Amino acid sequence: MGEHKNLPESELDIMLAVWRSREAATAPAILAALERPLTASALHSYLKRLEEKGFLRCEKAGRVNRYIPLISEEEYRRQAGGAVLEKLYEGSLKTFAAALWDGGRLSQSEVAELREYLDALEGGRE
Repeated sequence: MGEHKNLPESELDIMLAVWRSREAATAPAILAALERPLTASALHSYLKRLEEKGFLRCEKAGRVNRYIPLISEEEYRRQAGGAVLEKLYEGSLKTFAAALWDGGRLSQSEVAELREYLDALEGGRE
């Protein structure tokens, strides 16, 4: 799958609902999964945009439209994470971690968990 741009928050919320549905999602199921209220007409506009951007495919099943993701949540996370790291932190993971620490977003236990994860990654390369 090619490079996708980061989605605006409203479209990302819809994609999260689709990804978490575990199967092709219908509009009513997507609306039910959203945390903020959205009209059916607004949802339809968002779904059309996501189709045009190559994130979804719409399949008709009788009178019901089913929306199938064309990119996985994991693929999107990797691509979006890399873009944020590059744009905001000049590609420096150290600068990103420092910003999280300085902003009070990382607890001591999260730092320990991150250290264990990095140790495990390093150990896997030997």
